[in-house]
Amino acid sequence: MGVPVFLNVDRDIVKPGLSMIGWGGFDIGWVVFEFGLGLQWSWIDTNRIPELVIPSGLESLVRLHFSPGVRFQVPLFDAALPYLTGAFDANLWNFAALGSGCGWYYCRDDERSKFTPGFTGRGGVAVHLKGSIYLDVGFQYSFSGRGFFFERQQWWVEPFVGFIYRGDSDRLGGTGY
Repeated sequence: MGVPVFLNVDRDIVKPGLSMIGWGGFDIGWVVFEFGLGLQWSWIDTNRIPELVIPSGLESLVRLHFSPGVRFQVPLFDAALPYLTGAFDANLWNFAALGSGCGWYYCRDDERSKFTPGFTGRGGVAVHLKGSIYLDVGFQYSFSGRGFFFERQQWWVEPFVGFIYRGDSDRLGGTGY
């Protein structure tokens, strides 16, 4: 779970949001090949958008994403597992409140979700709790490029916390997440 905070927008309009991601991977020691699927909501105050004719209060900007990536970790300590991750984000954005057209910081021709490519860099520490369970605490820096939704690149930061199950050795010698 994380709290995305957009960087290059009007803070009176774009509020911090909430994100949830689930991911799995193949751990071969210092490297983990991973993939994630996530959902993110950011709150937009349509009452503060100047050119909007009929404001409707707080509305949600929604991002569904699939993110294949690579994690580099330091498995030398029993108590903690520090790591850095880089992932490509295939983003689907939707903001149905304003309908179709261009304006403010989005652009699209209908109300369906629109694709934009992106990237996420994440750093954190997985603190060993018991057995194969870790408490994951970290920070990520993400961007969504110009595509079929945004008129310009969008950047956000996101502190997060979660849990990792690190176990289940397989026939190839790796550990599943």
